[in-house]
Parts: sequence; C-alpha cells; structure tokens
Amino acid sequence: MKRSLGRRLVGALLFAFGLITLLIITLNYWDARNQFTKHSNAQQIGNLLARSLEGVSDEPNARAVVKGFAAELQRERDESHFDWGEVGFELRHADQRLVLALGPQLDRPQPFGWNLLQWKGRPHDVFRAQGGPWSVQVLHPRPSDAELLTWVLSEVGFYLLIALPVLLLTLWLAVRTGLAPLRHFVARMSALDTRHGLAPLELDLRYAELRPLGAAFNALLGRLRDQLARERALVHDAAHELRTPLAALGAQAHVLLNSVDPGGREEAAQALQQGLARTAHLSQQLLDLAHLDQDRPHDTERLDLAELSAGLLHQIHPQARARGVQMALQGPETLPWHGERLALHTLLQNLLDNAIRYGAREVELQIGQAPDGRPWLSVADDGPGIPTEHHQRMFERFWRGVQSQAGQERGTGLGLAIVAQALQRLGGRLEIGPGLRGRGIGFRVAL
Repeated sequence: MKRSLGRRLVGALLFAFGLITLLIITLNYWDARNQFTKHSNAQQIGNLLARSLEGVSDEPNARAVVKGFAAELQRERDESHFDWGEVGFELRHADQRLVLALGPQLDRPQPFGWNLLQWKGRPHDVFRAQGGPWSVQVLHPRPSDAELLTWVLSEVGFYLLIALPVLLLTLWLAVRTGLAPLRHFVARMSALDTRHGLAPLELDLRYAELRPLGAAFNALLGRLRDQLARERALVHDAAHELRTPLAALGAQAHVLLNSVDPGGREEAAQALQQGLARTAHLSQQLLDLAHLDQDRPHDTERLDLAELSAGLLHQIHPQARARGVQMALQGPETLPWHGERLALHTLLQNLLDNAIRYGAREVELQIGQAPDGRPWLSVADDGPGIPTEHHQRMFERFWRGVQSQAGQERGTGLGLAIVAQALQRLGGRLEIGPGLRGRGIGFRVAL
C-alpha cells in the first residue's frame, strides 16, 4: 500500500483518540476504586437504614422496612449494573434477638458482631448501626478489579462508541477538504508544459501551511526560466560566434586551394591556422563554461596553490613568450588549500590568458595567506586595463571591452564570464584593483 498523508493524519488522530479513551477509562477506574476504598458503602447504607427504623416499634413493621429498603437498593444496583453480589442485612432487637436476615448465607441466625471478610470468595465491608430499639448490620460486597473495570466500561464505553463515528466522519471531511488545494496544486504541476514557458502558477492555496510550498515552486520556476534563458542565449551567441570564424576559415581554405600565388597561399595558410586556433580556443571556453554551469557535486581535494600556480605559468609560458610578455610568480614556496582543482585552474588560466592577449607586457601572479588563514591569489598586468564604468558588465557572457575597438586582438568575450562562474563555484570573493605601476588592472581572489 502506498504511503498516504491523509491516512497518516487520520491514523495519528485515531491513535490520539485511543490514548484519550484509555486515559478516560483509567481515570474513571481509579476514581471508582478510590470511592470504594475511602467511602464504605456499608456504612452509608447502614446509617440510612438505621434512621428509617428509628420510629418503628413492632417487629413486623421493622421487617417490612428492611425488606423494602433491600428491594429498593437492589433495584438501584440493577439499574446501575452493580452485579457483583447482593447486600446482606441482619436486623436484631435490642435484646440481641435475631429478627431478620437477608442475603446469601444469612438464612440462619449468626452471632452478633460477625466479621465475614470473605463471602463466596469476595471481600466485603461490614458495618453495624443502631436505630431506635433496633440494631442493623450491613454486609456490602466489594467489586473485584475486573468487575470494576467492566462497570466503568459499561458507563463510559457507550458514549465513546458514539463519539468514534462522529470523529471519523469529521476527520475524513477535514482531511479531504484540507488536502484539496494540495491535490489541485499537484494537478496544475502535472499539467505544466515546459515547452510553452514557465509562468508562475496562480494558485489559491488558502492555508498558511501550503503557501510556502507554492512560493517555493514559483521560485523554482523562476530559476528554471533564468537558466533556460541563459542556455538559449549561450547557444545563440555561441552559434553566432562560431559562424564568423568558420566563415573566415572557409574563405581562407578556398584561397589556399585555388590561389596560384605562393605568397597568397602562405598568407592564407597563416590566417587559416590563426582561425583554427581562435575557433579551438572558443570551443574550449564554451566547454569550460558548460562544465562550470553543471550543478554536480564538487570534487574537492587537498592541493598546493604554489605548485598549481607554478605549473600553470609553465604551461602558459610559450604563449606569453610568443607575444613578448614577461611572467612572474610571487608567494611562499608552498601554500596548502582544500578545494576544487579544475575550477581554480580554469579561473587562473582565464585571468592569465586575458592579461596576455590584450596588450600587457608584464603579468604578475601572486599568492598569499590572509591573517584569518584564508588563502588568496591575484593577477595583475600593465596592459590598457578596463574602464571603471565597464567593471559591472565585463563579466557578462560575450561582452567585449575597448580592446576590440582599439585594434587589439578580438576576444571571445567569455574569459571573465568563465572567471565569474568558477568563482561562484569556489565560493570565493573577487576584488578589482589597480594593475602594475599604475597601469592595467588587477584581480584579487579570496578563497
């Protein structure tokens, strides 16, 4: 059977009803037991009978009073379901002469002052009272635990049985009407067509407990809309960015295949190689961006920032030397850190690649440790820099700054976007500052 919230609620409430029923029965049982223990019914009956006999002088009337009293008492006990034995009575004259004995085992004269503590295996209370010329002794049976419990159940069980179907009906109606907005919510979600937009669900969830669910789902739809918009924009921009170099590659390949001029062929071959390198670079950046966009768990490890930085500079050195850019690394010989190697490597590689590509003659990579023990790293250059008014936009995907307008190498517009995505994945903080010797720009990353 499938787990059901409605059945769970009804089951919990029925369990509570069962506990309340048990508590009521237990309290009534102990109350009745205490009443029988603290207040002797034999004493109450004996005093009442003695008062009834005070004005009676002859034996026939005295016997009639006792018999009538006994019959009325038995009738009341029958109506109250007191079925744990009859009450015994003994009536004697002032001279100790037995006048009347009623009840089991009282059909023969007994010595006055009896104390039958066990009567047919049942404990009893014995009480003697004086009423006028008459002496009355009452033998009242005590109920056993099982009989007392049965009597309590007969008194309260009927009302509990009446309350049970009323409670079940009320619970069923409450659960059914209470979960109706949730069923409507599920139906709306099931009917949601993600191909035609992810508009917020306009739902009247009615209850305060369900409103956060609707708000959370609408917030999720909002994040999905933003994610889909970014993916569509990325696909559109990537297709546009790839179309241009592919068209150029096609043109250079046509010249290379059809030109009869050796100089033209050599120039076309160089342009073809440059186009292929730029296209490969763009493709790699798109792959890096897609990898960083994934919401997969982080593969963290312990690593040495100094070793990683030195290895990255060694890897990028041929590109820097070909462009006449000097590279420098400053920091301790070792700096341990625990984090995601690929995201940090991608972040540093794109910061260094941006500095090398866009007019810098010197690039400096620094690593260090803050007073609170957190490591940091920075990349600074002496290039043309980026104007302050563009600092907010330079992390947008496919945004290009002034370099492309000043005759510098045309970039892909993805380098700093990748940096921002890697920084978000690392949970770091980025500060933008001055470059080297008052020129260029510097990026400081606190991990």
